[in-house]
Amino acid sequence: HFKTFDGYIFSFPGLCNYVFASHCNTPYEDFNIQIRRIIVENAPTINRITMKLEGVAVELLKAVVMINSNRVQLPYSESGIMIEKSSIYVKVASKMGIVLMWNEDDSILV
Repeated sequence: HFKTFDGYIFSFPGLCNYVFASHCNTPYEDFNIQIRRIIVENAPTINRITMKLEGVAVELLKAVVMINSNRVQLPYSESGIMIEKSSIYVKVASKMGIVLMWNEDDSILV
C-alpha cells in the first residue's frame, strides 16, 4: 500500500522496479528513489531500495548497504549522506533534506 504526499492511498502489488519518488523537472541524478519488491509468504515485500542523492548511488538490501557499488558498514556518514540502523529501521538522511526510513520488510517512509 502507498500513501502519497497529498494523502491518497493506493494498493499496488507490482513486483517490478518502480520509481517511488523523484525530483521533477531535473535530472534523476539530483534525487531519485526506486523500489523493487518480491513475494515472501504470499505477501509483496520490499527487497531493494535504490537511491540517487546528488549523484551518489545508495543501495539498500536487507542487512546490506552499498554506496556507489561499495559495501559500507553502519553508521555511515559521508558526502552529505548519513545512514544508520536502529532495532526497527534503516534511516537514510541527506543534506538536501530527504529522509527515508525502511523496516527492511514491507514499509518505507520518505
